[in-house]
Amino acid sequence: MDSKKHISEERLPRKPENHNLDLTTSSIIQDNHPPVPLLEKQDVYVDQVSLTHVFQQLGLEEQLPMAERIFASLAAVIKRVAEQHEVNLDVRGVLVTLRRADEASRRGLRDIEGLITVRNVLDQLHLAHSSDLVEAARILANASRDGSWRLPFGQSGLLGFFLRVQATEGTEDDMLVPSLRIIGNACADTDINRELAISPDYLPFLVRHVKNRRISKVIIPVVYNICNDYERAHHALRSNGLCPALIELLADPRFERNGLLSLVCSLLEFSTQQYDVANCPEHSIKTVAELLQENDIEPDDMLLVVSTINVLLQHDRFQNKFIEQDLVNCLTDAIVRLSPTVSTDRSQISLPPVGGDPEEEVLSSLRSAITQILADVSATGTFSEKYPVSSTLVETLIRWLAPQGQEQLQICACLMLGNLARSDAVCREMVNSMGLHDRLLEILAEKTHPQVSYAVLSFLRNLALPTENKAMLGTQRSVEIISRFWSSDVNPQVQHASVSLLRQLLNGCIGNVRWLLESLSTDQDSPAYEKTYLSLLLLMFGRTDDAATKFEVARTVATICRCISSSSQGLPLQSTNAIWHRLYGMHLDIANPLAMMISQSRFPILRSEGWFALALMARTREGSVAVSEVFQRLEVFSVLVTAITGQSTNGSEHPASIHRTTSDSSGSDGSPKQTRDMEAKDRENALVLGTEVSVIRRSILEDLMRGPQSVEGVQDLMTRAQSEERLG
Repeated sequence: MDSKKHISEERLPRKPENHNLDLTTSSIIQDNHPPVPLLEKQDVYVDQVSLTHVFQQLGLEEQLPMAERIFASLAAVIKRVAEQHEVNLDVRGVLVTLRRADEASRRGLRDIEGLITVRNVLDQLHLAHSSDLVEAARILANASRDGSWRLPFGQSGLLGFFLRVQATEGTEDDMLVPSLRIIGNACADTDINRELAISPDYLPFLVRHVKNRRISKVIIPVVYNICNDYERAHHALRSNGLCPALIELLADPRFERNGLLSLVCSLLEFSTQQYDVANCPEHSIKTVAELLQENDIEPDDMLLVVSTINVLLQHDRFQNKFIEQDLVNCLTDAIVRLSPTVSTDRSQISLPPVGGDPEEEVLSSLRSAITQILADVSATGTFSEKYPVSSTLVETLIRWLAPQGQEQLQICACLMLGNLARSDAVCREMVNSMGLHDRLLEILAEKTHPQVSYAVLSFLRNLALPTENKAMLGTQRSVEIISRFWSSDVNPQVQHASVSLLRQLLNGCIGNVRWLLESLSTDQDSPAYEKTYLSLLLLMFGRTDDAATKFEVARTVATICRCISSSSQGLPLQSTNAIWHRLYGMHLDIANPLAMMISQSRFPILRSEGWFALALMARTREGSVAVSEVFQRLEVFSVLVTAITGQSTNGSEHPASIHRTTSDSSGSDGSPKQTRDMEAKDRENALVLGTEVSVIRRSILEDLMRGPQSVEGVQDLMTRAQSEERLG
């Protein structure tokens, strides 16, 4: 039995590439505190003390250039430390080591020994609680922007030192910021350093820092650098609760998102994948959905946000919140903003990307993703309770159905309203009171995109299910519009949807059957006068290679037979005979689709439907002729033999027994009892055909109906049939 279906759009998921943010040359990771004076043409902060003077005081007369040098910059700090603090430090030996490292650095070499010396100095400063540790950290943080220092920072232990610093309770922000900068830059594209950063000793603290809005401009890029294109970090960050931490940060009204929204969206999207978002706070769906209303959010980032919303909505808790808090409007507003301006030239509004434009590809994927979410949400019971047909949202969706409207909005409206139209009461109101079927037929009458046509046809199919609506939807104009989709250049899915709608309009409505049997032209001298809309349908059946469409046409023919047969009790005999006459007289190939139904073994229920329809046909004189024609074909006749005898003509078991578990898509539960019942009904209808149809191999049928046949007997009968076919 047909039911009102949840309408959904074929999803075209597209995950964008990761943002390639090079933090080694970016200014995003910078201290928020006032820096020491910046020397001209330099990128690092250094003390203004003359480094040449420092070395001269130590008896090291070599002149040093004032160009940026990590070791030379640190030398000034160490000199001051030696003068101001009592630390266990061989200043002269340290500076000699730094001078050699500086010389190597100018030659493009990276001196690990020099960095180890620096780390030892940092250990001393840390033990002494020296405030100069902050300045040293800033110098190293700026130097870490050079990608050539990444591995040396890890090999020397500097990365481990600053990972310990950020994991130390009570670390002030002025020390935390440069520490995080070093961690983020050292981990960029360097898996060996990332592996250290995701250690259980350090990663939980990094995730905790995510919620600290004061250092958000630093910690967000740091976490991104650690996990970008590194799956082990993805798993570790998910396990440590990155998703709820990000949501808490976004929920903080004091969080300044400028420049960070793109990275946050990227982190949010991957952190929800394969993560139990049930652990996220109640406000998660609201916080994430409202990101779509940000003025500066880019389409790429919106796609990431939509992906996150989709993950959250898999949980009933967030799905209910999404509907109850009117967050649906966040998505409907977004899709309106993303939709192009309506043009009177329909060829200029194309849903698929044109010419491979990357920006248009993102927009197209984004619109489709939003539409799919809205379609899924609108199929829930909570949605129909929140948004009845009189709601403002439904009014908005109806406006989207304006002819010549924006196509993606039309698709979205059809899917959402179609999912609301899943009760007879709502369907009747949409047709009788709101006249939505007229709007939909106007859209179909245009030359629209296949996705639009598919959505409109699916919506109309739901509206056509109540008996009261069939006559209002089924007019000569509607049948003519539907028949346009049966030409050879139409998308197969759209063709299938059009035939499915037609079948619903014909089911139990003899008036609509009459419309289908109308001539294509009123001019009796025109060749089209001898053709009907049903002729076009049968022509498509013979032309198409799409199995689903062929089955739908066959079911439509069966529906026509049932409708005429059941309506005959309420119609004058002359009227009924006239309809039968027009059906058979103008469509000599009317039985071909039913022959296909009974010849397949995949869907037993459809096979039984075919046998029943053929039996109805055979009860009329003209119908028996049409049926006889198809049984003249040996392959169809062998199916009749199998149905009557229960033996396959090649000696194998009954095909229905082979496919007992494949009938799920046709509504059968595949139980042994049901299979036996269907086979018995099929045999009854086959016997009717054997007695009613007299022109097909009469003697063979008489032998079959005398009683059970052995396998050898059936094979002998088929040999006779083959001989008759050759002689004929």
